[in-house]
Order: sequence, then C-alpha cells, then structure tokens
Amino acid sequence: MLNISQKEKKCVRYLANEMSKAERSVFEIELSLDDNLLAIFENFQTIWISYPNNELPKQTISFERILARSSKSERVTSVKVSIKRKAILSIAFLVVFCLGFYFIGNTQSEYTNHKIAPKGQRLTFILPDSSTVTLNAGSEVKYSSDFGKQRSIWLKGEAFFKVTKNINSPFIVRTNDFKIKVLGTEFNVNSNTINQTISLTKGKVNVVLKESKDEINLLPNEELVWNSKTKLVIKRNFDVNKVSAWKDNILLLDNEKFEDALPKINQFYGVNFIIKDSAIANQHIKGAFKSQTIDEFITSLEFISDVRITKITQNNIEISKYHEN
Repeated sequence: MLNISQKEKKCVRYLANEMSKAERSVFEIELSLDDNLLAIFENFQTIWISYPNNELPKQTISFERILARSSKSERVTSVKVSIKRKAILSIAFLVVFCLGFYFIGNTQSEYTNHKIAPKGQRLTFILPDSSTVTLNAGSEVKYSSDFGKQRSIWLKGEAFFKVTKNINSPFIVRTNDFKIKVLGTEFNVNSNTINQTISLTKGKVNVVLKESKDEINLLPNEELVWNSKTKLVIKRNFDVNKVSAWKDNILLLDNEKFEDALPKINQFYGVNFIIKDSAIANQHIKGAFKSQTIDEFITSLEFISDVRITKITQNNIEISKYHEN
C-alpha cells in the first residue's frame, strides 16, 4: 500500500485532470494560501513535465496564473538530470501514474447512480441496502455503485427516507448545508425552501451543520429547522402526518394564505399557478387533496375558495376573483 498524504493525492488528481471544475477551483485557492502544498505540487509537477514521453495532461492555464503570482516558486532551468535522478523520477512517475488510474476509478465510481422525480410526480425506489427513498417532485439524489458498503447519498430537494438498520454501516444523507447520519430510521428532509427542515419519524439522527460544524441530535417527532438566510436553528415538535403527507400523494394545505401555498401547489402538480387579483393573495385555504389530477384539483379549488381558475397554457394557470355575470 502506498503511503501517500492527502495533499499529495490532491496534487496527483489535479495533474491527472481527475478533479471536477469546482474541485480544481478550490485546489487552486489552496495552492495560493498553503506554501507546503505549493512545494509538494511543484515537486510532482517537475516529475510530470520532466519525465520523457509523458502523454498525460499538463497543468491548466488557470494554474499558470497561480504560479505567476507566487514569488516562492522555482523554475526548472535544466533538463539534464543524472542517472540516479532519472531512476528516482521514473519510480516517482510510476507511483503518480498508478495513483492516477486509482483516482480515475474512484472518481468514476462516485455518484454513478442518479434518480430524479419528474415535475408533478413522486418517485419511490429501493436502494441496494433495501432502504426506501421517496422523492418529491423535482427532487434528486445521487449515490455510488458500492452503496451497499458505504451508505452515502446526496440530496437536492425533498425526500422521505426509510432506512434499513445496519449498526456497522451508518446511513449518511448529504445536502449543500447538512450532513445527516443515521443507523436505521424514518425521516423527511426538505432543502427546497429558505427554512430547511429535517423531520424525524422513527429512530434517531445526528445532524451536522456544514457552515458552523454544530451537531444536533433528533428524537422521534422532533424536527430541526435551519433558516439559510438568518442562519438561525430551531428544534421543535411537529405533526408527522402533515410533514409526510406528500409522499402518500396528498397535497395538504393547512389554512395557509394563497400566496404561501402556491410554491407547494406548483411543485406538487408541476405547473405554475399565478394570482391575478391581489385580494386573493391573503385569502386562506384549507384542504387535503389526495391523488387528484390537476383538473380535479382546479374544480375543488374553485368550489372551496370561490375563485375562478383559467388555464392560459398547459402549465400556466391564472387564479382570479370570481365575478358573477
């Protein structure tokens, strides 16, 4: 097993062009701030450039700018090397070359599976470890092909997880703002809105806030609410049936203002409702709409809210005040 540090691994991945665009940008910033990392990179770069018949990609133009700004970098002024140095370079290059293929394999295997719930639809599927995921409309997850060994999944949007218990392999959900760690449980995650929530139905979860690194544990019927603008965190009790109604194909509107309910309605049906009368915006609406088509929902909404709803196009729908002739 090769004894390679994390910094050396980053240098190899960069030179082998095995970093994503975002990873490369972060690495280049690190180079400009970390003298030790820059020195390690220059050693690897010297090997990369000096080794004969090297057909692997050289550094990018963006990194050239990093080198130009660095007063500490030393240029290679001679291509003449001793036999001993050639041997060292050959061995080092072999290490780099092998590591390159190692990281290629790891990069390609990461997040090889991608599931997306279509607009206006819910999607339920089973993971390799027998855990069940239900995605809300427009939401998506990614996970690797070796998920059974390393249970890590990335989420954008909203999902309900029913996790198979495995004390030897924690189940981890990652979003842009959270890392959620569980062993076996049922919980809902919603990262769609400003007030992002993690709502626990059964079991126990550990939540790590990426920005502050704070850790928060939740017990059944507790939910964490994190406001992405104010950065405030609240832990509170919640109604399980209300939070998870969407996964059973129920649109639940709990005495909400029309203007507040529209994002939920639009997501549920994959359309764009528009309020044309300002008086309607503050009007409250309450009801549970189970497995209704968009046309059935429009009929129900007109009846209970005394509004007129007009389809402008297939996906654009206007809500206006009802006026009798």
